[in-house]
Amino acid sequence: MNKLRLATMIGATALSIGAATMTPAYATSDDYQAFGGHAGVTALINTFVGNVAGDKRINFYFAHTNIPALKAALVAQVCNLEGGGCPFDMSMRAIHAHMGVTQNAFNALAEDMIRAMDTEQIPTAAQNNLLAKLAAMEPEIVTR
Repeated sequence: MNKLRLATMIGATALSIGAATMTPAYATSDDYQAFGGHAGVTALINTFVGNVAGDKRINFYFAHTNIPALKAALVAQVCNLEGGGCPFDMSMRAIHAHMGVTQNAFNALAEDMIRAMDTEQIPTAAQNNLLAKLAAMEPEIVTR
């Protein structure tokens, strides 16, 4: 794992505290293409979900989750965040309200995403772009 990217994620998370209404930076189709378009985002999410499934720190959060539906939602979310034009309007606050997500769990999930992006050879600038957008959601996800 690249410590600079993790530091970027943690720094962006710190900046996002109290910024639940913050709008992510505008993404372009170039950002989406840096992930390899739909096929690349799908591969990333498959790798990411595999990482999470093997991560004993957090896999229990997903024990009763419909994994195909989770993957489809995550593909749509990343596609939307990165300018691919996919509709995504799920509320992070509503989805995570009763999960009791801790800061440590959020950080573990970020580490799993970084490992997935490294595995899928996503360019570092594109990784940092997505991590900053995901970090901005931390106040809506961490509830404990």
